[in-house]
Amino acid sequence: MGVTNFTMLLTILVITLLLTITVSYGVSVKLGHVPLAFPYISETGNTQPESCIFSFGMNIASFLYAVAVYLRYRELVHFRAMSPESRISVPWNRFGLWLGSLSALGLCVVANFQVGKVPVPHYLGAMCCFVGGSAYFALQTWFSKRMCPQVSTKQMVVLRTALTVMSAVALVVCVASALVAIPQFDGNMHWTDQVDWRPEHKGYALHCVSTAAEWLVALLFVGSIVTYIPEMRAVSLSPPTFRILLLESVTTTKVAEKY
Repeated sequence: MGVTNFTMLLTILVITLLLTITVSYGVSVKLGHVPLAFPYISETGNTQPESCIFSFGMNIASFLYAVAVYLRYRELVHFRAMSPESRISVPWNRFGLWLGSLSALGLCVVANFQVGKVPVPHYLGAMCCFVGGSAYFALQTWFSKRMCPQVSTKQMVVLRTALTVMSAVALVVCVASALVAIPQFDGNMHWTDQVDWRPEHKGYALHCVSTAAEWLVALLFVGSIVTYIPEMRAVSLSPPTFRILLLESVTTTKVAEKY
C-alpha cells in the first residue's frame, strides 16, 4: 500500500510560511520594532520575541521545503522511466535537486542568522534562498512542459511560467532598488537601526519599492508551491521494508560459521 497524501505536506508548507510571516510581522509591528508599512520580511524576525517565532516557523518550513524538493526529484526520475520520450534530462534533474536543496538551506540560514546581528550570513542565505529558488522553479517549469499532458496541463505550464517570470523580475527590482537606496540613506547606518526608514530620508521611495518587491517575491514563491499541490495527488510512495536480525540469530550464525 503506498502513501499518497503528499498534498498535505505541501499544504502544511504553505500554511507554515504564510503563518510565520504574518505572525512575526504582526508582533514586530505591535511592539514597535518595525514600521507598519514597508519593512523587509527579515526585519520582522530581527528582534525578540518575534525572532523566536520567525526562526521556529522557518526552520519547519525549510525542512518541509527540502522534503518536497526531494519528492519532486523522485517524481521526475519515475516519470522518465515511465515515459522515456519525455526527454527529461537526468543531469538537469539532479541539478534541480541541488538547487532546491540550496534554496531550502538558504531559508534555514535566513531564519537563524538575524540581519541585525550577523548580516553577512543572513544575506548569503537570502541570496541562496531567493536566487536559488527562482532558478529552481524556472527549471521545474521547464520539466512541467516535458510532462505535459500526462501530468501537467498546458494551463498549469502557462501559470508556472508567468509566476517564474514575475518572480525573477520582482527579485531584480528588489535587489537593484536596495543597492541604489542604501547608499542614499542619511539616517543612522547601524544595522540594528537600518529598519527605521522614514519619508524624510533620502532613498525612501526606492526602499519602499525594494521591500514591496521582496514581499511580492515571497508570495510568488508560495504561489508556485501551491501549483504543485494537485499533481501530488497522483504521487505515491511505498513504505520501506525493515529486516530485524535478532541477537540470538546473530550469535548462532557466528558460531555456525566458526565451525
